[in-house]
Amino acid sequence: MAGAFHGVGEPDCVIHVGVSGPGAVRAALAKLPKDASLSEVAELIKRTAFKITRMGQLVGTLAAEQLGVPFGIVDLSLAPTPAIGDSVANILEEIGLESCGCCGTTATLAMLNDAVKKGGVMASNHVGGLSGAFIPVSEDEGMIAAVRKGALSLEKLEAMTAVCSVGIDMVVVPGDTSDTVLSALIADEAAIGMVNTKTTAVRVIPAIGKKVGDELDFGGLLGYGPVMPISTYSPDVFVNRGGRIPAPLQALKN
Repeated sequence: MAGAFHGVGEPDCVIHVGVSGPGAVRAALAKLPKDASLSEVAELIKRTAFKITRMGQLVGTLAAEQLGVPFGIVDLSLAPTPAIGDSVANILEEIGLESCGCCGTTATLAMLNDAVKKGGVMASNHVGGLSGAFIPVSEDEGMIAAVRKGALSLEKLEAMTAVCSVGIDMVVVPGDTSDTVLSALIADEAAIGMVNTKTTAVRVIPAIGKKVGDELDFGGLLGYGPVMPISTYSPDVFVNRGGRIPAPLQALKN
């Protein structure tokens, strides 16, 4: 079920549309020959994103007219589900990676995000939301498989968050992980967001009584996830300094 909130200045009643479709993008890429260039790959993703988004724009416009309310924005996010074939990780592998998490994953994800946005912007009047690709581990069957075989680590996920829509998302860690380690992980994501001027977030779940290699099943769209290892070296002194980091310099212009 899609969820949303009203931003400042939004009407009390408004139609917004969220567009997904990782499976459609992966299916389109599967038809490309293996010797196709990255430019051809990006072009195909753009065209596919355009078609999906144009349909969302059409449906949203008609619904707004019939309900007599304003039409808001279209969110271009590729949001996976635990269903087989509906995975962002599978798209990255279709582009040419043996497994999500190997070297090249961050570059591939950056190209995917850029192509989706370029195709989607052309297809809609107003783009908003967290447009791009989401990488929630427990909600993505391909990500789950990559973690299980050791190809995808928490450190690689953190690197990927510099170029994707959100941050460390739906990651299960051992239940005995200390509060200072979790605080420092959140600080790392906040730093990535500030330096890159982008939205980041952390949805990390300490699984009480579980250790690395166990699994936690949430059911439904939240899926299930393997418990991932996290560095246990102590950031205690850093965290206990109070957490208020001076605002970073974004520009130095005369």
